[in-house]
Amino acid sequence: MRQKNLTRREFLETAAGATALVALAGCATQARIVTLGQDAAPGVARLEISRPSRFTILQFTDLHFFAEDKGKYGLLNDTTVNNMRKLVALTKPDLLIVTGDLWRDNPPERLEEFMRYAVDQCASLGVPWAFTWGNHDQLKDYRVGHKALAEARNSLYRGAGSDGNYVIDIVGPHGRVVWEILCINSHVDGIGGPEQQWLRKLAERSGKQLPPRFAFFHIPLKQYVDIWNSGMATGIKGEDPCIEKEDGSSLPILKSLGVRACFVGHDHVNDYWGVIDGVDLVYGRATGMGGYGGTVLPKGAKLITVNCRTGRYEWRTLLLDGKRWRPAPGERIEVMQ
Repeated sequence: MRQKNLTRREFLETAAGATALVALAGCATQARIVTLGQDAAPGVARLEISRPSRFTILQFTDLHFFAEDKGKYGLLNDTTVNNMRKLVALTKPDLLIVTGDLWRDNPPERLEEFMRYAVDQCASLGVPWAFTWGNHDQLKDYRVGHKALAEARNSLYRGAGSDGNYVIDIVGPHGRVVWEILCINSHVDGIGGPEQQWLRKLAERSGKQLPPRFAFFHIPLKQYVDIWNSGMATGIKGEDPCIEKEDGSSLPILKSLGVRACFVGHDHVNDYWGVIDGVDLVYGRATGMGGYGGTVLPKGAKLITVNCRTGRYEWRTLLLDGKRWRPAPGERIEVMQ
């Protein structure tokens, strides 16, 4: 594999032209949230799609509302919201997933205010959306957050009864589950024992017929370190992966559940991917203007397109100018900060 070491200035000057970028073309979402009866399994949402051959997911991560000093709150928040709307308008996804660090974790007396503002911005986008908790998404009373997330417009959040862990069933026109999304709370230290136990219980519910699955969560697995250090990963690395206390023991469980790919955030200047043990490990592109890294790696999102009939899928990083990017085979860029 070829590897380049670029300064921050060199990277910003050459990123747009160094790789072929393809203009985005969106089409109106036809997805519909299905209201489940009282006998439905807890912690499960259902999203009905009309075109299983082209199901699209837009991933935002690290939006970081209120992340800078007070004097910049309004400007940075407004810019982030405008960028969110622009990216949604460009792609018109069937599903939006926010993988954590949606709001600032201090001061304590403003946590609920920050959370409600951030939830309102996601709810206003006009598409079905889901949320996984990040390390900065702190509250004094998490019951308030669970309730606000579950009751927000267009929300698929169903994590109130399971500490933020839940499943989204993607349902085709004939009522059959054609894909599943696992939304996992990685807290402040990464996926740990309670989340692994939830995953094992999910395996018991699933039975022998496992639908294809994606997993979305905030803090990367230990294997994200391994795929870069071994040379298996391609893309952009601007910081050492912050895996916190994640020890690598969750990936075998995820694989046993039929998870095809994991999509994470947390590290704002990493956008690389690789395959290990048959599972794609993919970084999302940091979205929020309030978080660090924007002068190193331009902000954006990740667009995932799935053919639920064939089981094939692809992803591209979206940039704010409406273009998309994916690293070429063997392309490894280390950005020096």
